[in-house]
Amino acid sequence: LKFAMRLVSIVRVLCLPKRCGVYRVELNWHCSEATTESQCSAPETKPKSKSATTARLHKQVLSAGLRWLSDAEAVEAVKQNAKERGNDTDFDKLLRDGSDFARLRTEMLTLKYRRQVNSKSFHLQGKGEIIALKEERANLKQKTTEMLEKEEELLDGLLSVPNNTHPDVPIGGVEESKVVYTHGAKPEFNFSIRKHSEIGIQLDLIDCNSASNACGSGLYYLKGALAVLEVALIQYAMQKAMSKGFYPIITPDIVKHDVMEGCGFSPRGDKTHTYSLENRLQYLSGTAEMPLAGLFMDSCLPKKHLPLKVVAFGRCYRNETRGRGQPIKGIYRVNQFSKVELFAVTANETGRESSDMLEEILAIQKEINEELGFHYRVLDMASEELGLPAYRKYDIEVWMPGENMYGEVTSASNCTDFQSNRLWISYYSNMKELVHTVNGTACAIPRTIVALLENYQQAVRAVHDPALH
Repeated sequence: LKFAMRLVSIVRVLCLPKRCGVYRVELNWHCSEATTESQCSAPETKPKSKSATTARLHKQVLSAGLRWLSDAEAVEAVKQNAKERGNDTDFDKLLRDGSDFARLRTEMLTLKYRRQVNSKSFHLQGKGEIIALKEERANLKQKTTEMLEKEEELLDGLLSVPNNTHPDVPIGGVEESKVVYTHGAKPEFNFSIRKHSEIGIQLDLIDCNSASNACGSGLYYLKGALAVLEVALIQYAMQKAMSKGFYPIITPDIVKHDVMEGCGFSPRGDKTHTYSLENRLQYLSGTAEMPLAGLFMDSCLPKKHLPLKVVAFGRCYRNETRGRGQPIKGIYRVNQFSKVELFAVTANETGRESSDMLEEILAIQKEINEELGFHYRVLDMASEELGLPAYRKYDIEVWMPGENMYGEVTSASNCTDFQSNRLWISYYSNMKELVHTVNGTACAIPRTIVALLENYQQAVRAVHDPALH
């Protein structure tokens, strides 16, 4: 009876008028009453096929790429930025491919125009002219094939070019990342410190061996109190984000190739950590950031609704243990885990909106780690650690005494318009503008559990965490 009454109260909250509840955030952003249909110049209907979405994504990337490839100063700036980020794009080949593509496209369009002109008087042509027209048609087909092949090569290069970099980001590898904030002190113990994997085995809370036998490496069973703790941490992180104005969402765990590529992640290649579905251009999501970005894809958002802030629980699938030598004991680095993700879409009127949102997400992350009683530090990540989409990224590392190291538990990234340009996410102010996207981890469950076990361990075979009570 109590459960039924609670369920009724939840339904009542969800059914409140939009103005009365935090849950009723306006998410019907597709050409709402705030804008006219003509102002929302995003595609009128979502594509019904994968090829249509991919074609549009590639058109965006190609159009932007050809613009800066034709500007010598822009090329040098992009090359320098890529070098500072440790990006291995071959810009000499990219320039050649761009030049060849432009030439082939001009030749193809010229032949196409001549064919259209000549076809109007085809019935007046003699036998020789008809033979010439057929040869011209074959030549056009060949040029079109060559142009499309060159376009694919050019796109491969353009899709590997990273976002711009914030001027305050440290240049170099991970060792150049700058500590910008530290909270608390390392805990002290008067007994021999154990790793979380030892604690999990001793208390029969973590079982990696059975998971390896049944499911494969890099997986685990959480048992007893830790199974309950995972659910509690998810609920805690979701409630914390909702109290800050984030709208709750449960995302799919499968995303299309277009969305993954649009977010700046490479689903193919030797270095990918992505799990793909056989014979389908779909992948298991590595983070809820991907389906959340896809949620806004092809949208023209009314400015009055920005920023849009959402929080999602999702399962993450990454081949994290691939190519890392000896298997990792415990659950610090695994191939499947639960995570609560923060995602926001902002305007770009002053140039500060997305930067302010990044700070807001970082503040939530700090608050969560402080309430859990962790000693942690915030790092402004160096340029080579930003990946493709991030303009700036903060990592929070928590002290893990059993591992005797600071371990990353959250990250927060400002991707500016890198993702929105590829995914056609815009808003209408005085004219259509690209939104900025910002994302961050609210709680990565396994690593948070690692930190809790190691920081709150006791001399007897027990773990006591007053922060969770």
